This record gives sequence, structure tokens and C-alpha cells, in this order.
Amino acid sequence: MTVPLDLQQLMRKHFPRLAKSRALSGDMHRAAWCITHCRTREMGGHVNSCPHGHFHQVAYNSCSHRCCPKCAWLAREKWLDGWKARLLPVPHHHLIFTIPHSLNPIWRFNKRAFADVFFQAASQSLMQLLGSVDYMGARPGILAALHTWNQKLDVHVHLHVLVTAGGLTENGTWIVAKKKCLLPRKVLMTKFRGKFKALLKEAFRNGKIKLPPGWTINQLYALLYRLSEAWNVKVFDAYEGGASVVTYLARYLRGGPIGNSRLLQEGDGRVVFRYRLSELEGGDGKRQGVTSLPTDTFLMRWLEHVPPRRYQCVRGFGLYSGNQHSDLVQAHQALGSGYDGSVQEAKTWQELCDAAGMDEACRCPACGSLLVSHHSFQPGRSPPSSAFVTRNLGQIA
Repeated sequence: MTVPLDLQQLMRKHFPRLAKSRALSGDMHRAAWCITHCRTREMGGHVNSCPHGHFHQVAYNSCSHRCCPKCAWLAREKWLDGWKARLLPVPHHHLIFTIPHSLNPIWRFNKRAFADVFFQAASQSLMQLLGSVDYMGARPGILAALHTWNQKLDVHVHLHVLVTAGGLTENGTWIVAKKKCLLPRKVLMTKFRGKFKALLKEAFRNGKIKLPPGWTINQLYALLYRLSEAWNVKVFDAYEGGASVVTYLARYLRGGPIGNSRLLQEGDGRVVFRYRLSELEGGDGKRQGVTSLPTDTFLMRWLEHVPPRRYQCVRGFGLYSGNQHSDLVQAHQALGSGYDGSVQEAKTWQELCDAAGMDEACRCPACGSLLVSHHSFQPGRSPPSSAFVTRNLGQIA
């Protein structure tokens, strides 16, 4: 017999047993706990009410873990709302840098340091090549997102990168890239490969990268020497605006490696889910297939992609870097844009839901007023009674 499921149900049912039989990191345990208890009494909560008293609703708090599918939408929308204002009004290229799969064991044992090397190698390659007068001679805006899985949850470490099809010169003028393709793929791949190998060796010498069990330094250097061709770098044609690609990058900011909409059912010790067909399977980027994995295998694959706590999986470089020297305001001025760099007040969850047309989530079903959150209660405590909320309604009007 099969039953519908979501990730929370799967964690509640199987994770306690899995945790007793497998060696899991603290990050994995924390992710599983958060998803298991998301929007439950253990998280505490608050009351959402119509300011005119027509409607009251108890809402348990979200866990806010970056891998939780239930918490993904609001966090993505807040991030997108801020970035859409910062994006330069120019075409943007989408690039993908992929690490050879033979380096996956090093990634498993050094996720934080390995990702640092990856981000540095890709960004430095782009900044140096585009800074050359042969290709552009200016400083671009770069936004990169780390992605460590494929559609079947296998390890597939790659970087999605958004790059402006132009840049800001030292004298404050904006120029476009000399080549329509931004950069020759072979040139970029060679540069990136050399950068990555050099940075990985440096990180090992500095003690930041540890060898997996059973590996020797000679094996590592021999592997890097052999990896002369197995590097994949894709450079796509420019998009007129960067908003669509930033929306794509936001998918990796929150929500984890698989969303609840892709989970179909569990039965006979297996999890059935949808996945997008690869090119080798005749896929075109849209066609979907159905596959299944043993439940423990599915959960272990999912847990393997939990990033280290407080780790930044989306980073900006060049004009899109987060420091005060990014020159982003100057670039907007050179393009005639109205962005002034001032920090805008973040939209509330009610405003974001309202903008997305989600009236049932943020408005009173009786009068249509935006709901107001109030009367928070602590984790493990019962929510306030309806009578208490009604008596204290004047506090939220």
C-alpha cells in the first residue's frame, strides 16, 4: 500500500531509526530536527487576525532552515525583492562551472573549504579575463550560487553564475563585452581549471583541506595531474535582463535538494519522486520522469547536501560584491538607473503574499483586510484561546 507524503512526514517516520544506524554530522541532525518540527507546537507560534475582528488564525512558526521546503518560498521572495532592485539594467550571461566527479570524495570531507576554493576559482577567472582589454577591460557584476546535487540527488557539485554582459571601467564609464559569447569557452575552462587546481593545492598546504580516509598526498597530486580535460564550463547566450536568472538562482538559496511537489509516494520501503530527464535520457530541460530509491538511500542522499551552518551558498563578486567598494551605485549612475544604494525597508510577509496574489494566506476572508500577527507564544506552549484573543483585539488594531 502506498500513501502520499512530504519530506516532513518522511523525516518523522524514518529519521530516528536512521540516526541510530548511521554516523551523521551535527548539521544533518539539526536539519532533520527542524524539518520534523516545522510549523508545529515545538516551534511556538503566533496569532494572525483581521484588524476588525472578523477572523483569527493560530499559526505555528516555521523552522526557517534553509533546506526546509515549507520555509523556502518566503525567504526566496525576500531575497529576490532585494536583488531585483540592485540588478544592473543590462543583459546578463548565465554560466555553469562543474567540478569533475572524481573530486567528490574531497568535497564530502571538506564542504566548507572546498566550496571556498570553488567560488574563488570561478570568480577570479572571470574577473581576470573580463578585466583584460582583450575581452572587456572593465569590472563586471558576478552573482554565483553553489549547487551540489542533480535531479536524482546524486552528488553533482557545480556553480551557477550570473555575469553582466558589460562592466565599469576605472574612469567610471560603462562598456559592453567585446564578444557576444562573453568569453571563449575553451579559454575560460583552461583558466578556471588552472585556478582551481592551484587554489586546492594551496588550501591543502595551509591545512584547510583534509584528505579523505585512505588517501595520500601523492594520490591527490596524481589525480589533479590527470584531470586535464574532464572540466565542464557552459556559457549561455545573454538574457536581456538578469531578473529571470536571479529567480533561477533563488531556487538554490532555500528549499534544499528536493521540493515536496516532486515527492509522489512511499511504499514497499522506497520513495517515489519525479525528476527532470537529463540530455542522455532524451531530456530537453522540461521533460520529467519518475524514479524511486530505497527510503534510507533517499534520506542519506538528501542529508548529504545539507550545507554547513551559516554557510553562504550564494555570493556576489565585482560590482555585485557585498562590500562598500563594489561601485554598484556608480555603475547604475553610468547606466542612467535610479538606484542610489539606500537600504529599503524589507517588505512584510503580508505584503509579499499580497503582491504574489496569495489572498487566502494574508487577507481576511470576510472583509479582505491584511492580517496582523500578534500574541506570540513560546515553543511547547499552547496558543491563546479565542476568547483571550477577542478580549485583547484592541491591542492589534
